Amino acid sequence: MHRIMLKQLLLCLAIPATVFALNQTTDDVQVTRSKFRGRQDDPLDPVVIVPGIFGSQLDAIWNKTTAPHLYCYKSSPLWTTLWLCFQCMVPKVIDCWVDNMLLNYTDNSFRNRDGVQTKVNDFGGTGGVENIDKNGYYPYMKALVDGIAVIPGYEKGVNLRAAPYDFRYGANSPTGQLFLQNLRTLIEDTYEKNKGRRSNIIAHSMGNLYMIQFFKSVDSSWKRKYIKRYIAISGVFGGSVKSLRALVSGEIESIPRVLVDANAVRAFQRSFQSIYWLLPRKEFWNDTEPIVFTPDKNYTVNDYADLLEDAGFPDGRGILKTLEGSTDVTDPGVDVYCIHGSEIPTAAQFRWRPKYFPTTSLTKLMAPVMGRLINEAWNSARNLNALKTTRFTRNKIWRAHANIAKSCSNRVC
Repeated sequence: MHRIMLKQLLLCLAIPATVFALNQTTDDVQVTRSKFRGRQDDPLDPVVIVPGIFGSQLDAIWNKTTAPHLYCYKSSPLWTTLWLCFQCMVPKVIDCWVDNMLLNYTDNSFRNRDGVQTKVNDFGGTGGVENIDKNGYYPYMKALVDGIAVIPGYEKGVNLRAAPYDFRYGANSPTGQLFLQNLRTLIEDTYEKNKGRRSNIIAHSMGNLYMIQFFKSVDSSWKRKYIKRYIAISGVFGGSVKSLRALVSGEIESIPRVLVDANAVRAFQRSFQSIYWLLPRKEFWNDTEPIVFTPDKNYTVNDYADLLEDAGFPDGRGILKTLEGSTDVTDPGVDVYCIHGSEIPTAAQFRWRPKYFPTTSLTKLMAPVMGRLINEAWNSARNLNALKTTRFTRNKIWRAHANIAKSCSNRVC
């Protein structure tokens, strides 16, 4: 499955098909490196990777006046790993870490906790997205990066690059806007480093929401000059139902379960503007059909503010208003290839049992096939102008949301 995924991606990148020998009877892709001899005078189109939520390594320094506990360090003069920090997730210590991860929401805007500074790791290289942690225990884009880097002519930091970002913020925040500016500079720099070759943009999950906003910020002549194609992997164009669970009870499926209590991370997830940005879009859901069931009340896509208030977080009502102007899916104005899972049982609704709302004890109501939300978001993307699609339809290559970005094996690539 993962080998066919790599084949599809490389075909999108217009890598010569002779690099593959596909045995259809065994549903297996064998990459025969000897069949590909990269000529020195054959320039390759650059690749720029934009990761999804929780997909960028974050570092921090801090000098705070308060801390949750006496054993929490109030200052750290050296840049220290903030995300992902395994040793920070042990009981008690996790409170110190959560306090540094939190965003402050005041005056309709978001910022780091007082005294905390953050930065992404290896912007323009690939080190900040290959693994979510610096020790390589939790790989993310590594298999994809290695699968491209093995092709003669690709070099990390030159024509194979990545644009990590602070995933806690939405695109319309000052931090998000600065990232979009830096992304533009990176693409232009990549163009210059590669003798005028246009870039392939590969975005995953929430990175696609950033790309939609990015394409809105540049004119058509700029796109024609710098963008070869845009490859959207698991694009959450219609939002993600999991964001509801994150805001109500805490979402830890994307976080390694190292003694982590979902309620312990719920506080910082509720402070992230990006989690609200991922809420299922009203355009893709019947406004009379509940998406959340609780013993006392059911909630539709029009009831997010009430849901958050009933879950003990009234600030959510104001945070929702900060998203205005950043949730629409518009034509990016470039060639688009959509790659996504198919026929995957998908959480479509959540039900909390009596006496457990808003704790972590809930039942996921799985939608048949892909789930209507994903199907309708796909249909919306498919209707974009200049859209080209690479869609998996064979059962043997179905992959779930996050696994698609990991679907390449070093043994094969």
